[in-house]
Amino acid sequence: MTLHDERIITINEMVGFNQINGIEITEWQDGSGAVQLRITENHLNPADVVHGGVLSAMLDVALAMSGSYFAPPSPLMPGLTLHLSTQFLSGAKRADDMLYATSTKTGGGASVFFAEGAIHTPDGRLIATATGTFKRGRIPAAS
Repeated sequence: MTLHDERIITINEMVGFNQINGIEITEWQDGSGAVQLRITENHLNPADVVHGGVLSAMLDVALAMSGSYFAPPSPLMPGLTLHLSTQFLSGAKRADDMLYATSTKTGGGASVFFAEGAIHTPDGRLIATATGTFKRGRIPAAS
């Protein structure tokens, strides 16, 4: 993984939901986003496959990024989820080691956008897809 935007490194180092759950941003550009997750025992459900909540969270993060890019030096602010529809297509196991979620902005206006995305294993197996509606992230007002 090569990160060219220091802002992504800063976000990945922040303590919060993504860090606690192992979700790491790998790409964030205008109209697209990508995250990855190294599968651990903590991500598995009783059936020994990655929990659907983990998959939904990965897709939520990736899709919310795709329509909320701000050019440097502005901070990166992900969008807010208004609706997310996830389709689980295959189970991911611990042996898959990594999961990769990618997303693309598919439309929208000035404040609301639509996105779609997918999760794949390193060998290209499709695990889940999602579509969603998001409110564009806003740069916080100076306090």
